[in-house]
Amino acid sequence: MTSPEKPTPQVITISDAPHTLFKSVDFAVLLPREKSEGLEILLERFGPGLCFPIHRHEECVQFYFIIEGKAEVTLVDRKHVVEPGQVVHVPRLTDHAIANVGESDLVYLNIETYPDGYLPNEKTWQTHIDELTKRVGGD
Repeated sequence: MTSPEKPTPQVITISDAPHTLFKSVDFAVLLPREKSEGLEILLERFGPGLCFPIHRHEECVQFYFIIEGKAEVTLVDRKHVVEPGQVVHVPRLTDHAIANVGESDLVYLNIETYPDGYLPNEKTWQTHIDELTKRVGGD
């Protein structure tokens, strides 16, 4: 069995980060899962009116740090309006959704930790996107 590549330190700018457009959301992949040991960092940009519907993750814990705009975050069955400077914590197996309810782009850091590791068929950012596309369709 080969051991995974050892993560290397890096400095990256948002403009140099790989970008993925999925469901009209721009994901700047600041730290892809394949370059860390249980962490992924994304800068997500939602246009006005966009939302991700209720869903849950069995494998990761999420933290959203709101940078720009205004969001409505649903956690279980309670809605919260969040604005720049606020942080949202989404534990594993928590039904959640996020929607841009402002008039400008919603921009936030999504920091994901994987306490038990990545799902076996989603060990890279691209395989994660491929699996999401199979489950919910692409743009």
